[in-house]
Amino acid sequence: MATFRFNPTIVFVLLSLACAPRESAPDSRATVDVAPIQRIQIEHVTPRADFVGPRPARLEWTAAAGADSYAISVENDIELPVFDQEGIKSTSVPWPKEVRIDPGTYFWRIVGLKGDRIIADSGRAAFVVME
Repeated sequence: MATFRFNPTIVFVLLSLACAPRESAPDSRATVDVAPIQRIQIEHVTPRADFVGPRPARLEWTAAAGADSYAISVENDIELPVFDQEGIKSTSVPWPKEVRIDPGTYFWRIVGLKGDRIIADSGRAAFVVME
């Protein structure tokens, strides 16, 4: 009958080898250079996050350093698009006259673009339209 004797040194060496970082071959798949999204860079100005009141006359935000243009999206509370606009060169747009909205909760988001790359993101902010 074989006898097993616990040796803590061997256990330590085996665990160290198992947990050590491994050198690996380069991944053969292509990689995409993506700039990190800076969520703090753009802030909602009008309407502010959690605004409650009439439909805003315009949407306004702070500038993102390095952004050539902006894209904006507005969704309703069940995440259906209300409107999207790209290629905005300023930090505000009037609410589109053709876009009618009912009272309820809406979410809006702005991304700052440099060319076709997202370099900044406001994250989603809610606003509530009352009658």
